[in-house]
Amino acid sequence: MENRKLHKNYYFSVEGETEKWYLKWLENQINSKDNASFKVNFTVYVQKEPARAAKRITSVDNIEIVHVFDFEEPQNEEAFKKTLSSMKKAAKMKKVKKYNLGYSNYSFDLWIILHKSNTGIKRNHRSDYLSDINRCFNTHFESMARYKEEANFKRLLNSLTLDDVINAISNAEKIQQRNMRDYNKISHCGYEYYRENPSLSIHEYVKEILKSVGLL
Repeated sequence: MENRKLHKNYYFSVEGETEKWYLKWLENQINSKDNASFKVNFTVYVQKEPARAAKRITSVDNIEIVHVFDFEEPQNEEAFKKTLSSMKKAAKMKKVKKYNLGYSNYSFDLWIILHKSNTGIKRNHRSDYLSDINRCFNTHFESMARYKEEANFKRLLNSLTLDDVINAISNAEKIQQRNMRDYNKISHCGYEYYRENPSLSIHEYVKEILKSVGLL
């Protein structure tokens, strides 16, 4: 049996459908590469509450899971911290070895934009990403809701490649390097994040996956 036919399993909990669609798209991209050392299987739970997602785990092994969610805006920081507290609680549950933080500040849309643009511009509201999306993908969505419709979002994903994912990782690392220089990290329940936008950590786990299958 060729090594690439062996599978590596990864687990995620996510806030919404766009995050799930992206992860399943990434799974397909990896599995379509002949030079990948392994195939991957992404189990994605659409569940805002990490502790509830942990209860849905059917694996017989103790697993690591990444919670992909948004910081949103500063006035919602307490809600963000509440989710971190839920992650800490879930990390103590049976079958969970570690619950990792895959956040985006303001939102997951930042991660999508970074596939096409090295933007370090501070935004005043998450809706401000719409102009970036239309510019980067040569689209004309009149609202974030239209952009997030399943057919529209999946069409956008299908315009991307793994090279774009690698580009997004690089762009995210540049953002975090600037943040490390200019800001202080906030720590809560053993997790660290930047209150300032743009900032994110989801790229760390995407990079880890690509490296583990020999595509980076």
